[in-house]
Amino acid sequence: MDKNYTHINDDLLAKYLLGEATVPESEQVEAWAKSNPDHLKQLEDFRMILEKSKLQIDPEIDEHQALDRLNARLETEKKTISYTSILRRVAVVFIFFSAGLFFYNNLIGNKINVNSGENTLTQTLPDGSTAILNKQSELSFVGGFFNKTRDVKLRGEAFFKVSANKSKPFIIRVNDVQVTVVGTAFNVKSDGAAVVVIVESGIVKVNNRNDSVRLTAGEKVEVSQNQRHLSKGENQGKLYNYYYSNELVCDGTPLSELVVVLNQKFNSNIVIVNPELKALPISTTFKNESLKETLNVIAETFKIKVEHGQGIIKLK
Repeated sequence: MDKNYTHINDDLLAKYLLGEATVPESEQVEAWAKSNPDHLKQLEDFRMILEKSKLQIDPEIDEHQALDRLNARLETEKKTISYTSILRRVAVVFIFFSAGLFFYNNLIGNKINVNSGENTLTQTLPDGSTAILNKQSELSFVGGFFNKTRDVKLRGEAFFKVSANKSKPFIIRVNDVQVTVVGTAFNVKSDGAAVVVIVESGIVKVNNRNDSVRLTAGEKVEVSQNQRHLSKGENQGKLYNYYYSNELVCDGTPLSELVVVLNQKFNSNIVIVNPELKALPISTTFKNESLKETLNVIAETFKIKVEHGQGIIKLK
């Protein structure tokens, strides 16, 4: 209430609205209402609430009972306003929370860095793709709503199963080689001197500064530093996935390629002494065999000798 009309209270407003106020009291209320737009609005609000409440002048009910009914109606109106205010605040909090979650997922949550260390590591990327890292490999990923591509930097070796998204190509950068895909499965390996890409399914584009090539299922390419022309070839068998499947699938695979993977798998030093043995094709599958058992199969298949000595295993 205004300080000049401290005697204008709820009881008097109720009496005025119910027609029970005296002439002087009515004049006081009307003067008070005219003195300030807020007072007039308050009086009109009381009038509206009174009409909604359908309070009738009854000679058997005094002004105090009328005021009680009016106050009860006011409390109901206040609760409604309070609930509405709470709902609005909840809605604002939800909007800010959703916006924060969106920005987190697309700015912070879509960045990841992993290192496999001494063990292989299976990592689900923020876009739903899967990367299986070989030992001593490192991967970083950046994606999200605000990026036109899904960018990966790789050191070492990893097998990828890429979640399809035509609007956001999946691009792997390793050394000076770039591998671009939409949705497919493939293996990428870098040993510092060269990068080898083998495709299991889908289509993969591989390029360096000088050339590019498209690979489909069962094809591979090996890219050395500053190589001028890229040539794809057929991949014989499935040796590339030994580090997560623990299988060596040979299908007309040259012995020299199998030896390279055996040295990686068992941390051994196998050397083919006779150059004529390098191109010999082998077709078999090794499942959980030890190095000794694997070498025995090779020796029996090609009728060659396996010689151990001074940390070197020689195939003759």
